[in-house]
This record gives sequence, structure tokens and C-alpha cells, in this order.
Amino acid sequence: MSDATLSPAILRRMRRLSLRQLIYFVELQHHGSFSRAAVALAISQPTLSQQIAQLEEALGVALLQRGTKLLRLSDDGELFLVRCRRILGMLGDAMEMLDGERRTKTLRLGIPSYLSYSAVTELLRQFRQRQPAVIPYLAEMPAEEMSQFLNEGELDAGFLTLPTPAKLMEDMRSQTIWEAPYRVCLSRQHRLASKKVLRAEDLAELDFVLVPRDYHRTHYDYQLNALKGLGIEPRIIDTDVSTTQSQMALAAAGLGACLISPGTAAIPDDLVLKETEAAIGTHALALFWPPASKNPLLKSFCDCARSFAAQAKR
Repeated sequence: MSDATLSPAILRRMRRLSLRQLIYFVELQHHGSFSRAAVALAISQPTLSQQIAQLEEALGVALLQRGTKLLRLSDDGELFLVRCRRILGMLGDAMEMLDGERRTKTLRLGIPSYLSYSAVTELLRQFRQRQPAVIPYLAEMPAEEMSQFLNEGELDAGFLTLPTPAKLMEDMRSQTIWEAPYRVCLSRQHRLASKKVLRAEDLAELDFVLVPRDYHRTHYDYQLNALKGLGIEPRIIDTDVSTTQSQMALAAAGLGACLISPGTAAIPDDLVLKETEAAIGTHALALFWPPASKNPLLKSFCDCARSFAAQAKR
């Protein structure tokens, strides 16, 4: 398509688009809501809504699914998002090249947008010691989106929790770099916080906060089934919080419990992690990369990941 002559009809429609609208659309998906995206873009929410509506009108398709609580893209929206990112990426590369300040983004890594892992930080630090001249390009995104980027070669590698999203191609190579058992995170003021070990009947009394299923469907189902495996029917609070820190904030306020593994985030003093009589399950993080990658630095990074994993097991 890039080498073909555009038809007059397509050119007329393209003249109705603006680069700003593409940026707004990508940022809207990244932040997950009109309110958060508007704040990040320093514009009003009505302005953002108007620009997205004009973009949809120019394209002749609905990019968003209306009538849902969470922001969801339509099938056309998902398809257009991938192309928008490519367009903005190529434009950014061209601008850097013209400025004479182009940085060599030699290693493109995806990191989770819903959890922070000290293991990822330490692995990146060790890689920088091996390759001090390389500055990895980090892209923070939900697991579903990261899987698509890995499938299409937009990322050299990415960190995903296990089990992985169903859309991730089966031939991806991987290396588990960290794992730890799940613990129940409670407010220190909760009446169950004084118990050394929680039993199934204790867990049956709790309300649980999980990351919304749309952020990582298979991981959400894994946690839910792990709780059900204890013989309880867990009560899940309906929320739209997408980070571990937000889950812990709700737990600290006494609004529910969440599942946290040691090593995913610093635990505030007003929270406690409690073991369970029967194990809930294991939380694991792995590095994934396409087998056909041509990036020469990827091998060095994967070797570093293997060494890091071996050290963690000692």
C-alpha cells in the first residue's frame, strides 16, 4: 500500500484526518478511559470525545464499543490501533533522523502496565552492565496488547505473567525469570489480620479485588479458579483498578482483599500478607520473544535472562 498511488477518494478522506486525532486515539487506548487520557493530554474530556468522534466519522467506522463500563475497542478499532502505532512510530523515527539526534532503539521490550516487578528492574540492570552502550526501549502495555505486538514483531521481547493470553502465538520462546506463591493481602486492621494462616472458611468471608479481566483474561481466570480450587465461591468486587498499587489501596481502606506475591511490589505498613492453609497458586513471570527475530542484541538479553533465572534458583 505504501508504494501504491492512493485513490482520489482515499486522499479526500485522509484530508479530513489530523495527526492529533491519531495521537489522541492511541493515548485513549493506553490510558483506558476518556478522563485519564484527557488529563495526560492536557485537554478537556469533551474535546477528546469530539476529536475521537470526528476520527470515527472520517473513517466511516466505530472505533469504540459504546454502552460498556470499561473502555473497549471494536474489531475495527483494534485493527486501526496497530496501524496508528506504526504510523506514529515511523513519523517519530523520521523526526529524530531529521533532527540529527536519532537514538538507536536496538532492543524493544514490553513491560506490564498493571504490575511492577523488582525482577524486571534487576534484570535490566544486569543487562546494562553487560551492554552499557545499549539503552532498551521500554513500552508499557496490557498483556493482551503486548501479545499482539509480539506476534507482529513490533516488540523484540516482552514480560508476561503465566498463563499467557490466548492470542499469544504458540511458537514463542520463553524463559521464566521469577515466581512466588500468592498471598492474601489484607488491611492490618482487618479482624483476620491477626491469624497466622487463613483457612478456606476465612477466605469465604472476604471480598476480593482482581485486576479487570480485560487487562489479562487468562491471568484473571487463573486467579479466580485458584480461589475456587480452595472450595469457596469467591466474592469479586466490581472495580476498574488496573495496578497492584490500586488494589492494595482498596485493601488498605478495608474494601476488600487482593492476591499479592512477595516481590511484585513494596507492601505498605498498613497491609499484611497472609499465608493460606492450602496453597492458592504460584505467580510466575516469563520473558517471551519471537523465534524468528533478527535482532542481534536479543540473544545477549535472553542469555542475561537465563543467567538471572539460574541465580534466582540458587
